[in-house]
Amino acid sequence: MKDPFGLVFITLPTIVVLSSIVGIFLFKKWFVMPLLTFVVFIILTFTVFNESFFIWVVVYTVLSAIVSLIAKSIKK
Repeated sequence: MKDPFGLVFITLPTIVVLSSIVGIFLFKKWFVMPLLTFVVFIILTFTVFNESFFIWVVVYTVLSAIVSLIAKSIKK
């Protein structure tokens, strides 16, 4: 991993935001993408990263929930 800060602060949040926006239109439920985000990042925590990445799992899950709720309110 060449640039972990760019991955944690730019790449992964961008993926979470975009997938949350797309997910609200695909699944029609706001909680699906935060749940999926949590599961995927928990798996990544123990396979790719280490246990200290768990704080980022929580941050990305909250970010996904916020973006999903905003996209749901805009969609209405």
